[in-house]
Amino acid sequence: MKKLALLCFIIFLIGNHPVYSVDNEMIEDYMDIVSNDCILGDYADAVKYLDKVIQLSPQNKEFKDLKDLLYQLGTQNQKSFITGYNADLDRAMAYKRLGDSLNQGAVLKEAVKGGNFWVYNALGDYYRDNKEYKSAVEAYFTAYQFEPSFTQALLSIAACYLELGEYELVNEPVRRFLYFNQQSDLAYALRAKAYLALHQLNDAETEIVTALALKDDVEYQLIHGIILYKKGNYNKAVQVLEKVSEDVQTSDVFKYLGFSYLGKKDYSNAMLNLDKAIILSDDDKELNQKYNETRDLIKNINTQKLQNEERTEVKNIYESEPQKEKPES
Repeated sequence: MKKLALLCFIIFLIGNHPVYSVDNEMIEDYMDIVSNDCILGDYADAVKYLDKVIQLSPQNKEFKDLKDLLYQLGTQNQKSFITGYNADLDRAMAYKRLGDSLNQGAVLKEAVKGGNFWVYNALGDYYRDNKEYKSAVEAYFTAYQFEPSFTQALLSIAACYLELGEYELVNEPVRRFLYFNQQSDLAYALRAKAYLALHQLNDAETEIVTALALKDDVEYQLIHGIILYKKGNYNKAVQVLEKVSEDVQTSDVFKYLGFSYLGKKDYSNAMLNLDKAIILSDDDKELNQKYNETRDLIKNINTQKLQNEERTEVKNIYESEPQKEKPES
C-alpha cells in the first residue's frame, strides 16, 4: 500500500503542472514520459527525463521533490506494482508510448473486465485524451468506487465536467476532494473556472484568490484578471494582466488585457493588445467583434478630432483677419 500511495502522489504531481510557453511544452512532453515510466515501473528512465525537466524549470520545488520520491522508490525494480499486477495495463501503456491509440483503447476496454481500479483510471485518461469526456467520467468514477483513497480521480472528473460545459456539476467532486486535500490549489482553481463560467463572479474570485494564496501560479493570475475584468474592476484587471503578459503571450492574455483597457477608455492600449490577440487567435467571435468595435470607435474619434481641429483652424484664421470697416452712408 505504501508504494501504491506513492504512485498516486506521483501521478497527482504530474497532472498538476500547467503549460504556458515553448519551454513548458517541452516540460509537458518530458512529464508525459515520466508519467508513463512511473506506471511501468521504469524509475531510472523517469529520473533521466525528470532531470531534463529540472534543467528547464530549476526553481520548481515540486519537480525536485518528485525526483527525491523516485529515488525513494528505487531505480533497480524495472516492473511496477501496477503493471506487475495487471499485464494488460502494461500492454496498453506500451501501445500509448508507441502512439497506437487504437490498440491502447482496445486493450484497456477489454482489461476493465478484471475490475482493477488502475485500469479504469487509465481508461479514463484514454477517453480524456480523445475528448470523450462522458466516457472518461464514467471510467474515473468507477476507479474511485474501487479505490476511494484515490481521490485524484475526483479532480479528473471535475476537469471533464469543465470540458463538457456542465459547470454546475464541478463543485461536488471538488468538494469531496478538498475534504481530504484542503491545500490543493488546483482544486480551488477548477472551481473558480466553473463559477466564472456560471457568472458567479464573487464566488469565482474567492476560489481563485485561495488558489493563489496556496500557489502564485501564472494561470491562476490570468483567471483572476479575467474575473476582475468581468466584475468591471478594469484598473486592477490591467494591473494583474500586464504582469501576466510579461511571462505569457497568448491570445487570451492580450484579449482580456485589451478588453480591460477598453473598459478604462484607453483606446490606444486597447487596440495595441487586441491587435496582438487577433494575430494569436483562432476565430474568436467575441474578440473579432470587440476588435471591430474598437477600430470603428478610434476611427470616429480621430475623424471628430480632425473636424474639431479644422473648425478651430478656420476660426483662428477668421479671427486673425482685420475686419473691413463699413462705408459711411
